[in-house]
Amino acid sequence: MKNAFLSLVATAAAVLGAAVPGAASAQSTWNLYNNSTDGCTQNAGNSGNFGNSWLCNKGTGNAGTSLTASAWSSQVGSGGTLQNISGSYYANAYMSDWGNSGFGAANRTEGLGASSPNHAVDNIPTGQFDGILLNFGNANTVLQKIGIGWGDNDGSGQQPVDITVLRWTGSGSPTSANSTVTTGSNATLAMSGWSLVGSYANVSSDSTTPFGGAALTTAAANTSTSSWWLITAFNKALNGGTSSCLTVGGATGATCDEGDDAFKLNYVQAKIGGSSGGGGSAPEPASIALVALGLAGALAARRRRTAA
Repeated sequence: MKNAFLSLVATAAAVLGAAVPGAASAQSTWNLYNNSTDGCTQNAGNSGNFGNSWLCNKGTGNAGTSLTASAWSSQVGSGGTLQNISGSYYANAYMSDWGNSGFGAANRTEGLGASSPNHAVDNIPTGQFDGILLNFGNANTVLQKIGIGWGDNDGSGQQPVDITVLRWTGSGSPTSANSTVTTGSNATLAMSGWSLVGSYANVSSDSTTPFGGAALTTAAANTSTSSWWLITAFNKALNGGTSSCLTVGGATGATCDEGDDAFKLNYVQAKIGGSSGGGGSAPEPASIALVALGLAGALAARRRRTAA
């Protein structure tokens, strides 16, 4: 009986551990650069043009989770195909490969042959911004760290930059059917299913392998999960209309400025947990409580039978 009781206790612990958010999660890293061995490969569809995407499935500790990255911009140019991103229309940008520096974004206004700093993810001129969208499929993900391989905030290159990070908390996918209407406002984007994780001041670059040596810490809570994450050059509207930012370590008290940031993304670290659709989900506290009560009842019944 004792062995049976101990077996039930072990089962109870395992079930409760699986029910607690983050208990079954695994830390994973991805190198976001063009390398088929430990980085990303260009998806065949629309390769070399606006709307292209890269598949990054060589991460460490990712338990088979693949990451697809694509570029977007509020700078829509004079034409071309736009897509609806959570209520506003933004143009598919060109996600360009820059070796160990990582990936940049050339939008339709800048053109495919954009020069520095417009060949990067930038917020130049003020009020218009580029971003890189990370899609982890159905994986319930917490984005922990972000690294850049190149940055510029004054025209000289390799200077600290300011970055904004959001996660998708809406239903379904943040992207939908093609459209040809003009772009919506950044504020509309923030109010249409995206939640601000934080904006970070003075992020430094690191293009030395292994990447991530100067990565910022998002300080995203373990319950802040999503399948989709959006990383942009600092945008005041998406930051709630304020310039108050976090440090690269996730602490409060920093200040960001808009209109002079450009960077290339080359590293992310995340926790991968269970599966979820759209914005992701975590077990409700009430559900966890019910599991605990049920297991407690089972244990009590076992004790009574043993005593009899």
